[in-house]
Amino acid sequence: MRPKLRKISNIRAVIFDVYGTLFTTKIGGNSLFEPSVESSKLIIEALEESDFDIFEHDISLSELYTDHVKAHYDIRRAEGITYPEINICDVWQDFLNELFADGVIDGDLTERSIQRVAVRHECKVNPVWPSKGSLELIRHLQDMNVCAGVISTAQFYTPIIMETLYQNSLETLGFKEQICIWSYDHRHRKPSTVMFKLCEEGLRVFGIRPSEALYVGNDMFNDIVPAHKVGLKTALFAGDVSSLRLHEDVEECAAVKPTIVVNEFKQIANCIF
Repeated sequence: MRPKLRKISNIRAVIFDVYGTLFTTKIGGNSLFEPSVESSKLIIEALEESDFDIFEHDISLSELYTDHVKAHYDIRRAEGITYPEINICDVWQDFLNELFADGVIDGDLTERSIQRVAVRHECKVNPVWPSKGSLELIRHLQDMNVCAGVISTAQFYTPIIMETLYQNSLETLGFKEQICIWSYDHRHRKPSTVMFKLCEEGLRVFGIRPSEALYVGNDMFNDIVPAHKVGLKTALFAGDVSSLRLHEDVEECAAVKPTIVVNEFKQIANCIF
């Protein structure tokens, strides 16, 4: 896509999507619902690297894991949540408990070991890397006293991975806790406006109005539309062909235009400074 740029005045906060925006991802989407022989192999590798013993079995680990993921989403939907989010550690605990009960694995099942295997599995299934220019923009925002935040469909490991790859804590990089909204914390995911309204409340702590904040995301339906609904300025990030989601057949997306369209992060700086 060609960029569509213009000057935007009075931006005091920039809020980022993570997967497909700040991070280039292997799959560009959701990794939870794709059972296969390969994904079973990756589960085994993650278990072995997390010090679990695995015994001979005829269970499709990927199908069983996916069944647990879907079951946890179904529980949340039954509570009346249109766009529910789960805590992946709860999924892994139930999944591993069943494998223990069936004699498939052995080892120490603790909160720490559950987190370890979840992180190892995620890094195998959906490896990520910072998008070109993203760190430079984050540092530039900090230099210009512009707050940085996140609204992300995420799990507990997402901020850990960010800090590892950016080699700094989020706080050191200028991200404000009040406007870092992670879906696993609130059990809602995009495109629900719940996360965006929580960020709006966080912005008030700094005396920032929604119109003074810019949200950057790669997905028209999940990012741009809900951000627009709560009054945020929006930047569609079109810098990664594998993650760009236009949803041109969705009526809501056709009715909303992003404030700017960028394919490089430096273009954002040029628009707001």
